[in-house]
Amino acid sequence: MDIFIPVGLGFIINLLIFIIAKSLKRTNDTSLLICIIAFFIVLITSLVIGRWKGLGIGVLSIGMLISIFIIKISMIINPRKG
Repeated sequence: MDIFIPVGLGFIINLLIFIIAKSLKRTNDTSLLICIIAFFIVLITSLVIGRWKGLGIGVLSIGMLISIFIIKISMIINPRKG
């Protein structure tokens, strides 16, 4: 049950990154690309740090990846311009 806290935190962080990128007048695809880059940065950071701290950061990246999938699915289901 404790694993859901960092996964949810990663989800919320990546959702906030998407909202901030979208508020800076970016398109949906560019905002999603920024989220993907943020995911890879967090994943690579977790691999560089390693051990238990890196494992926690890696779990955050799982939540970020889940939010990327959900954002992309919602963009496919409900297409809008911009």
